[in-house]
Amino acid sequence: MSETLDVRIGRYLRELTSHPDRHVGAPGNHAATAMFAERIAGFGFDVARTRFDCIEWKYGEAVLEMDGERFELLVGPYSLPFDGRAALVGVSCVEELESEAIRGCIVVLHGSIAAGQIMPRNFTFYNPESHRRIIRALDAYAPVAVIAATGRDPEMVGSQYPFPLFEDGDLDVPNAYMTDIEGERLLAHAGSIASLRIDSRRVPTTAEHVVATLQGDAPGRIVVFAHIDSRKGSPGALDNASGVATLLGLAELLADYTHGPTIEIVPLNGEDNYANPGEMLWVGANEDRMDDIILGINIDDAGMRGQDTHVSFYSCDDRLEAAVRQAMGGRVGISEGLKWFQSDHAIFGIYGRPAIALASADIAGFMAKYAHSERDTIELADPGILANAARFLRDVIDAIATGASNPSAVDPATTA
Repeated sequence: MSETLDVRIGRYLRELTSHPDRHVGAPGNHAATAMFAERIAGFGFDVARTRFDCIEWKYGEAVLEMDGERFELLVGPYSLPFDGRAALVGVSCVEELESEAIRGCIVVLHGSIAAGQIMPRNFTFYNPESHRRIIRALDAYAPVAVIAATGRDPEMVGSQYPFPLFEDGDLDVPNAYMTDIEGERLLAHAGSIASLRIDSRRVPTTAEHVVATLQGDAPGRIVVFAHIDSRKGSPGALDNASGVATLLGLAELLADYTHGPTIEIVPLNGEDNYANPGEMLWVGANEDRMDDIILGINIDDAGMRGQDTHVSFYSCDDRLEAAVRQAMGGRVGISEGLKWFQSDHAIFGIYGRPAIALASADIAGFMAKYAHSERDTIELADPGILANAARFLRDVIDAIATGASNPSAVDPATTA
C-alpha cells in the first residue's frame, strides 16, 4: 500500500526537526535547504540555489562584577565581544542617551527606553524613527558596552524574560541583557567602576537561498512562501518546519499541474534572522516584476494539534477571494482567521500584491508559549492537518488556474 500524504509530510517534518539548529548559516540550516532542494526537484520543479554571505553567532557567558558583587546577565544575540572596566551609567530615555556623559562608559538601559525590542539597524521592512534614533545615539556617543534591563515585551514571541533589547549583527556596541529586577540592583551602583566580560563572536559564513519553479502556460505566477530557518536554540517544529513540510506536500500534489500560472515555491531563509537575508535576496530579484504575482501565499506556525488552519486575506479583490473561498468550501479544518502581519506575507503587502496566510488558529497562544523556544517540538505538530492545508492550497491554485483560462469560471456573484 502506498504511503498517504500525511505520512510523507510527517517524514519531512521529522527530517527537518532532526537538525538541532536551522538558524541561518548553521550546519542544520545547510542540511535543511539541501534536503528541500533535492526533494522538490524530484517533483518536477526547476530549482535555483544561490549562496549568500551571513554571520553565525558563537557565544559563551557574560560576567559583570562591581563593588564586590556579581550580577546575572546574558550575552546579547550577535554582540561583539568585550572585556574591560568602565564607569556605570544609567539611562532611561533617549535624551539621556544623546549625551557626552555616556562616552566610554558601560550604559545600563532601563525603564521606557528598554520597554520593547529595538529593530536591527538595517531592517528594511519596519524600522520606526524612535528606534533609529537610539541606534544613532549609540553610534555618536560611543559607550564601550550596553546592558539592557528588560521585563516582558508583549509584542515579542516566546514570552522571553528577560528579552534581548538588541538582536543585531550590524550594531557595533557590545551588549548584554538582564532582568529588570536585576537591573534595579545594578543601578544602585551607578557611578562605580564595573568589570564586564562578554564572550561573543561573529563568524562569517554562508547560507543558501532556494527558489523552485513550475512553469505554467498562463500569464502571471502564484508565489508560495514558508521560511526554512529557525531561531537559534529552538527545534522550530511549528516555526517553521511545519510550513516547509507543507510546501513539499503541495509540490507533490502539483505533479500533474500543466495548465495555469507559473508556480513559485520559496523556502525563505531568514525570517527569524536579524538581517532577513533570504527575504532581501528574493525581493532584490523580484522588485521589478512584482506586478506579475497573481497571489502570494505564506505558511507559518501552521499544523498545531487540535486546531483549525486559519486563512487570512490581504488586499484580495472579489474574484481572487472568491477563488480562495471556493477552495475552502465546506472543508473541515480550514476556516477564516484574523489578519496578522508578523511574517513573510508582509512582503506582498509592502509591494501591493494580494496575499493569503495560513497559520494555526491560536497563533497568538503559540507565539506566547512556544515560539522561538526549546518548547517548539515536533509533538506539537499534526501531519494530517498539514496534509489538509496542502490539499487546500492545491485547490486554491486550481481555482485560480481555472479562472485564468475561463474568467467566468470563478464569479464572486456565484461563489458565496
